Amino acid sequence: MRFGRVFYVIVLLICLLEIIRLWKISPEQMAAHFNIQGSPDRFVSKAEFFWFQIQTLLVMILISLPLQFLFLILPPNLINMPNRDYWLAPERRAETLERLNSFGALLFGIILLMVQAAFEISVYANLQTPIVFNAALMSAIMITSLIFIGVMLIQLVKSFRLPAAT
Repeated sequence: MRFGRVFYVIVLLICLLEIIRLWKISPEQMAAHFNIQGSPDRFVSKAEFFWFQIQTLLVMILISLPLQFLFLILPPNLINMPNRDYWLAPERRAETLERLNSFGALLFGIILLMVQAAFEISVYANLQTPIVFNAALMSAIMITSLIFIGVMLIQLVKSFRLPAAT
């Protein structure tokens, strides 16, 4: 199993454990939405808040798993990548598809972590008085995630250059 899939499974486990941990420390009434200043503008029960988090996690899993394996069933002419004919030749196809699958798993793992961070910040906002969402921290997490994903994409594209002639 490639690093990306191992990372994805670990992130899923972390998300599940965090849901349990955060449930235990959360108040019964929670701010579920915040305005541009970070002040709460919608309150829900603890059960409703965490049910939304579980639904979000399930939707992300239902979207990410098929997309991770899409490369395995697509015909080569529908896979858009540099030097497609070389990398999807029969002798390299399995390894190439494994790399793409692992990349997809890593990408979705990072996205799951970013979503989990938003829920974490929301819960911790509910544990302070006054309740204020830390938008600066969330912005930093989003920017860092997007930079990391961008670097990953550049590295992936560069990895599919043709090898130097020997």
